[in-house]
Amino acid sequence: MPYLRALLFVAAMAAAFVFLVPAQAVARRRGWGVQHRIQTGFCRLICATIGIKVTPIGALPASAPRFVVSNHVSWTDIIALASLYPLVFLAKSEVAGWPVLGFLARLQGTVFVPRGSRKDITRVNAAIRNVLREGRDFVIFPEGTSSDGAQVLPFRPTHFGALRGHDGALAVTPVAIRYTADCGWYGDMTFLPHLWSLMKRGGVECLVAFGEAIDARGKDRKQLASEMEAQVRAKLRELSGAPKITEKPPEAASSFETQAPLAPQDKA
Repeated sequence: MPYLRALLFVAAMAAAFVFLVPAQAVARRRGWGVQHRIQTGFCRLICATIGIKVTPIGALPASAPRFVVSNHVSWTDIIALASLYPLVFLAKSEVAGWPVLGFLARLQGTVFVPRGSRKDITRVNAAIRNVLREGRDFVIFPEGTSSDGAQVLPFRPTHFGALRGHDGALAVTPVAIRYTADCGWYGDMTFLPHLWSLMKRGGVECLVAFGEAIDARGKDRKQLASEMEAQVRAKLRELSGAPKITEKPPEAASSFETQAPLAPQDKA
């Protein structure tokens, strides 16, 4: 079965390069709505080929744009979320050139930015604001790292600063992600062995629970980060049935989060 999954995965990627990439490029350049169906449809296909069933619990608010705030377990969080909605993510610049992950990121219109520099925070947040002003939905993983999924790490307020100066309605929505088996991608794990382990396991369910959106008006980035962290923790407890979500230090930075080191005001 894992060999069949691997064969289907390779076939899907090959077909995407031949057919979807040109179609998506034209659709995005001309602003056609089919670009969103291409993104979600392809991500659903990839989830199916590697053996992940995505189960949404609740939904995003009806009106866009939505600023989605989620815990982070694995690179598969991105395709799981994008199989439900045509979302935009942050990723470090190097990801654009990576096999498989780079392709998936480009197909979804990911915002590529350098990571690890405080001077880039303002520019990154401006890029997020531009996406929201265009009416598109944006996702951040404010833990700044992925983990084994058993806990929620403290949320960093850095990219909540992107909401400052946003004009118009905006739904800030918490999301909790939980897998029914260990799909965590953290520490010194490499991509291809992790992908192969998922294919060998198969039959994994990814639960995606959407919380209640909050009104960001009148709240600073630290207040928003704290409120979103509490809501995501509560949702994750509901999904796991555990009485408490523990914390531990981050093991490794995620490729799909571009958190810079904390600025002096974030440490206060």
